[in-house]
Amino acid sequence: MKTLCIFLFTLPLSCLANTAVDDVSVNYLTSLHYSGPEGWPTAGKPYAPPIYNAERDQLLGISSTGHVDIFGNDTRAANMWGLAPVQGHYFSLAKDIKSYVGFAEHPQLDRLYSIDLDGNIFYVHSDGSNKNIVFDNSEEELSSQPNVQPIFDQQGRLLFIDTDGESYSRLMRLDADNTLIEMHRFNNNPHGYYTGAGGMLLSGNTLFGYLAYPRGTPFLDTLSIDDDFIVGALYAMDLSNDPVQSPEIIHEFTLAEGEVPWTRGEAARIATYLVEDQQGYLYGTTSVGTCKTKGIIVHNQQEAKFDNGICGGSYALYSVTDKENLIHTEYPHYDGSNPFGSVFRVKKDGSDFVLVHTFSDLDGSQPRGPMAITDNGYLYGTTMGGGVHKDEVISVKQGNPYPSQFGEVTGNGTIYRIRLADIKVENGVVVESGFEHVHSFKAGIDVDADGKVPTGIMLAANGNLYGTTLYGGRGYTDNSGNKYLNDKFGTVFEVDLSAQQPTGSVSISITPGSIKQGEQAEVTWSSFNATDCKATGETVIGDWQPDSPLEPQGSMVISPQTGVYTLTVNCKDSDVNSRFVALATLYVDAEAKAKDSESLSYGNGGSLDWRWLFLLTAAALFKPVRTTRFK
Repeated sequence: MKTLCIFLFTLPLSCLANTAVDDVSVNYLTSLHYSGPEGWPTAGKPYAPPIYNAERDQLLGISSTGHVDIFGNDTRAANMWGLAPVQGHYFSLAKDIKSYVGFAEHPQLDRLYSIDLDGNIFYVHSDGSNKNIVFDNSEEELSSQPNVQPIFDQQGRLLFIDTDGESYSRLMRLDADNTLIEMHRFNNNPHGYYTGAGGMLLSGNTLFGYLAYPRGTPFLDTLSIDDDFIVGALYAMDLSNDPVQSPEIIHEFTLAEGEVPWTRGEAARIATYLVEDQQGYLYGTTSVGTCKTKGIIVHNQQEAKFDNGICGGSYALYSVTDKENLIHTEYPHYDGSNPFGSVFRVKKDGSDFVLVHTFSDLDGSQPRGPMAITDNGYLYGTTMGGGVHKDEVISVKQGNPYPSQFGEVTGNGTIYRIRLADIKVENGVVVESGFEHVHSFKAGIDVDADGKVPTGIMLAANGNLYGTTLYGGRGYTDNSGNKYLNDKFGTVFEVDLSAQQPTGSVSISITPGSIKQGEQAEVTWSSFNATDCKATGETVIGDWQPDSPLEPQGSMVISPQTGVYTLTVNCKDSDVNSRFVALATLYVDAEAKAKDSESLSYGNGGSLDWRWLFLLTAAALFKPVRTTRFK
């Protein structure tokens, strides 16, 4: 792949292509912001990929972090957010939802189920409305921090893992009458310690899942570093009978094959998952059991557990001067023979287990999160670390320097794929893996930043893949007017499997851009080579109705109440299966970002200052990804 590099003024742009294959494009959609920008809701740290609503052509996601006031009240946080699957503006769906796990779609009802940070089980409708708590955890019957995606069984009952990450893991079921049932408590660890449970897959009436057998923190209290030491397992459980029988262990992982994540820390909340192909093989991943490692506290020489950057995050609790002395083990600060993780394949009876690919850091580190198998036979997944880009997990205010030294922090994470038909095994040995490195994520202050620590991937009904990153994000101006060169609260991205370029465009403007309550403003929009245009936004304003169809071009007069309003037009390209968006902001009795005589508009084909158009056009030359959606 050829990358064209130019220098525009003094703007430092990377000459290294983020995407490594030609038949897909990896597209940045939006950054999640804890404190703005003004007119935007706040959200941050999504631990799970979004789901896709085909009827609304909308992504829906959950975040764990949002802005709070000085009294601790969550006043503006859009913990459940929506986004048209194009580069642009995310919007608030609910402000009282926080979760480490994503949604499970009910097989018959218009309901999306999840578990919040208090351990309450709830559902919302597919448009994000009408939150309903179906199990109240006020008496703390469940752990408050679930880390495994719930799923539905064939009877429409919700299955999930309840664990405290230290002493127990159990398979739970929520029946249709909202009765909570403990189906099985896992106590399989052959070493006599806690058993952790990971991601689940339902195939027919058989439940498959991971078990983790913790061996301790590397170099600190590790039980063993023997390659043959058993560190986890895959189980199969027949759900035909009630109560269920104990699970059958179909494979035990050795340390050489890789561990199953088990700790409750931030990185461990991104679990390992399974997928099944048409031939009946299961595919999954191994990584490290814990993203902690031994370190020495410099001032008192005490041994302690510290975050290991091998999982894509930062080394925790260090000062700049002491960083080199803190982690005193040799990089990657891991005492096993498989420090970066593997992708495996196994039959559902446990036979023919092989490691299809073992990562080496530059092509990825710590494969975790949901995976997807596409119709053309590729398995897609993400790694939390690794890749060619390295950055610290920080945000930088304008005028402050960005760190120039990143120590031994691993990369920002990757997307990989495996062409399943290309896998060749001879005498139990993989001689051809079909593996390809697809994309290296990039955080930091560059204009092509697209995130850090991806959390998995989801295949949508529109044929594309979508995911989130836990950290990273592009520059913005917060609600207090402070300008930041980047952000650290996560991004949303798309993997376009068509690699086709859209030709359409849309623009929208509001004139004037700032009015007093009772005054009128005119909304005007137009499109080119576009169909199926829709109005989106958070509120009804006169004739402007969210999710209602719009003509390819038109105008209307609105006169809303006091507030800041963002109106969005979402259209479909007439030639290819993609959508694009334009948005504009109106300030009513609020401080505007433009003079009253100016139109406030931006988006695909919208009004922008010529210098920004020039910059963005130039930036498009640096990335072999689709950039025509947002100019």
